[in-house]
Amino acid sequence: MLIESCTSVAFYCQRCGSIHVHDVPYFSELRVTPILCDSCGHEQGVIERLDGRIDIVIPCVTCGTVNRSTYSIKKAHHIHLEKIYCGGDRFELGYIGRHHLIDELMAFNQAEFEALHPNDGKNFIEKQRVLLEALNRVHEMAEQGDITCPCGCDALAADIRGNSIVLECRSCGSDYVLRAEKAQDLTELRSRIDISLVAPSARGKRKARK
Repeated sequence: MLIESCTSVAFYCQRCGSIHVHDVPYFSELRVTPILCDSCGHEQGVIERLDGRIDIVIPCVTCGTVNRSTYSIKKAHHIHLEKIYCGGDRFELGYIGRHHLIDELMAFNQAEFEALHPNDGKNFIEKQRVLLEALNRVHEMAEQGDITCPCGCDALAADIRGNSIVLECRSCGSDYVLRAEKAQDLTELRSRIDISLVAPSARGKRKARK
């Protein structure tokens, strides 16, 4: 019986939005192996090997949580295909399993997107890149104190909904919707110096946002 010597993983690059399949040997002289994006070289996470197991450590750009998924070598060998989610907000980070099955799923996702958006199918990766870069910019602004709420609370949440990023205050419910679909949306976001959330009482008066 042929025993496979590796499993495979694929994660959405949280800098450029690309996704590629990487083979992960069960055994290696290196205890820690970085997972690098094939498109931009960004470090997506690391593979750690210790005591007959592999740990996949992936940060989530949506909530900032660092996720650690642990698999024994025996368990990893029997995985055909599984999705890996962020433990904080259930954002889909990527996949683990057989190389060809991950390839097939990614091809299916692309075909499904093209069927739903026949005019935008070729822009699937570009849309992912814009959305993730916009989310990175939002986190940067939040860390610098450039996103404010009328109630003065700085506990803010960012959620991806379709082609938009929704910012919301965890205290009073004030929010703001940012479009993140086209390169122009990203350019406009990069040029902003601040964002002020809109209080619930003012939503009815709020003008339509781009």
